[in-house]
This record gives sequence, structure tokens and C-alpha cells, in this order.
Amino acid sequence: MCIVLFLVSFLVATAEGGRDAGLVTRVKETTVLYYASSSELNAYWQSVFPNRTIPSSILDHLSAPSGNKMKDMEKEHYWSVYSDRLTEGDAKIFHNWAHRIASEKLLYPETVFTAGSKINLYIDRAVALHSPYLRRDIADSIPMSTKNFTDITAMFAPVSLSMARDMWSTLSSCEHPREVAGEQKACTTSLESMQGFSALALRTSDLRAFSTSLDVPEEGISSPSQRYEVAAVRAITPRAATNTVTCHSMSFPVALFYCHAVNPTRIYEVTLKREDGASIPEPRTLAMVQALAVCHVNTSGFDPTLRYWVKLGLKPGEASVCHFLTRGDVLWAPASAT
Repeated sequence: MCIVLFLVSFLVATAEGGRDAGLVTRVKETTVLYYASSSELNAYWQSVFPNRTIPSSILDHLSAPSGNKMKDMEKEHYWSVYSDRLTEGDAKIFHNWAHRIASEKLLYPETVFTAGSKINLYIDRAVALHSPYLRRDIADSIPMSTKNFTDITAMFAPVSLSMARDMWSTLSSCEHPREVAGEQKACTTSLESMQGFSALALRTSDLRAFSTSLDVPEEGISSPSQRYEVAAVRAITPRAATNTVTCHSMSFPVALFYCHAVNPTRIYEVTLKREDGASIPEPRTLAMVQALAVCHVNTSGFDPTLRYWVKLGLKPGEASVCHFLTRGDVLWAPASAT
């Protein structure tokens, strides 16, 4: 089991009759934080989903570098951040998932997922793909909230300003009100809590988990001037529509997923082939890509000011909203629907 020694320690307070989740902000002796080992996570997965494959977007976190190695990789960019130095402007949200996914270039109508359709392909980059999972008992003891931001940054000290911004953005996203009417959401900090939320939202523990193809690079795909032709489409959820949960890996020193359900949905595996009319292919493009796409069928509660609707000449509720999954996303669906 991997152990990370923190330069600034934290103490988990013990309240009468049980364990208190609050962190005591005192610099004292060095303490340890336990990450979940690969063997523990594999054992848990097999106990819940025997003989079912672990998605690559979960496996990526099992091969995460150690905390010290991660710090060594970026040590030139780190300096200590204290609460009096972190201004309101510094803490602005840069990576709020809801804002990223609202970008019109990431959104598609469901009608494009037919063989022969041509699109400019945009798949967002995966963030924190190799952040390690915490052991559940440790994860549950840490209150992931902007109110505890100083305590949390102290846990991972020294922290760069850019890292602190990402951490604040992630915590703020977790606290943000629901973006869509009827949306269910939660931020999960362990594999067990991600599976637990998905089972609760989908009202079944018999689940299948999916990730997009390894064809999709971590940095995503951007083709503003080159077109891709849809070569093949396969429905992952063959019924008319079903309920699913999508969990997005967020910028954080440990594995933290923004999980939400905006249902009903249809899920497709889409194979795309780049049109090579240009003499020099654009960077961040591939000749052939296979990727998962999620289509939200009921869009009546979506933001009517999105440029997506203006581009289509439609209003919320008059068309589905689809987007491709990043390399770091995990999709959960009832086994009976796949």
C-alpha cells in the first residue's frame, strides 16, 4: 500500500460516539495518508462485479505515480500557498465542468450519429487521469468543501498556485447548484462511493461500467478545419432510451469524480475516419477514432441561452444534446439496458 508523507500534517478529530469528519488545522508531526492499492481495488471490483471488466478510465488511476513522484515531476512549479495569499481572483473557476461542456463545439445533435455524416470532431481533454484513489475510510474522513479549502491545500503542501486554482474549481463545481432541472449529482472521492452513487441514482446494483476507447488520447481531439466522417455507429444501450450516470475525472491531487445523471440518455460507440484532404493533418487529430458518445434525450430543462440552440435554430426540448466522453470519464448503466 502506497504511503505518502505530508509536510504539513492533518489530524482527524474523534468525536464522542464516533469519528468526526472535520479536519483540525494544526501543524504538528508528520502523519501518513493511505492510498488504496491496486489489489484492494481489484478485490472490491470483483466482489461487486464478478467477471466484469474494469474500464480503462478506472484502471488509469490504479497505475498512478506515487505522491512523491508526482511532486518531483512538477517540483519546479511548486511553492507554498497560504490562505492570505490566495485572493478571490486567484481562486476563480477555470475548469468547471458545466462551463466546459456548454461550449458549443463540444455539443452535437443526435442526428449526426449516422453513417456518412461529417463533423468537426472535438473531444475534451482528460484531467487528472492518473490521480490515485484514496482508501474509502480516508476519503470519507475528508470534508471536500471550499469551506475547508485551507485545510485541504495544507494536506498536499507545497501547492502551486495553478494547482490551488484547479482544486478550488473542482470543489466549487461540486457545490454548484444543479445545472439542469432534475439532475442528480455528487462528487465521489473513492471507487466505492462512485459505484454507490451510481447504484443509488440508477436504482440497481447490477451495473456495467464503460469508458471510451484508448484511441482517444488524454489530451483530447480538436479538428477545427478538418472533417471526420462517421464510419459506423453502434448503440450501447439498444432500447429507446435509458438512465445512465456519467462520472468525469476532475482536477485534484487524488481521484475525484463529478458524477451526474441527466436522464434519459442514449449511448453510442461511434467510429470516425478523418478526411485527409489537407496536405498536413492538424495536430491533435487521428486518422481513425472510436469513441463513446452520450445523448441527453430530454433537454427541456437545459439552458436556453446556449449558442448550441442558436446554431440549430431550435429551443430546449426540441432536440437532444450529445457529447463525446473524454478518456477519463466513466459511464455507468444498468446491466439490463446494455
